[in-house]
Amino acid sequence: MSEHLRNFGNLTRSLTKFEVDIHDMLTHDDTAALVPEDLAAAGKLSRSCWAVVAMLCGAAGVDLPTEPDWDDILAEVNATLGQQ
Repeated sequence: MSEHLRNFGNLTRSLTKFEVDIHDMLTHDDTAALVPEDLAAAGKLSRSCWAVVAMLCGAAGVDLPTEPDWDDILAEVNATLGQQ
């Protein structure tokens, strides 16, 4: 891949926002449950983050456990939001 096609700076800002949003969502008692579209997007982002970690660990020879079921995890978390 040519170096000029990489855009890691912008990607980092987007992923950092996702991380901060998830942190805020989990730490504030008044967080409303995610609407279906946001829940699906959070699942997609979680799977993408896992895929990046898996690729890097694979390249370095680091074994990972199997990928968690992000849909189940997010559904469980989502069910508790607003009830804390």
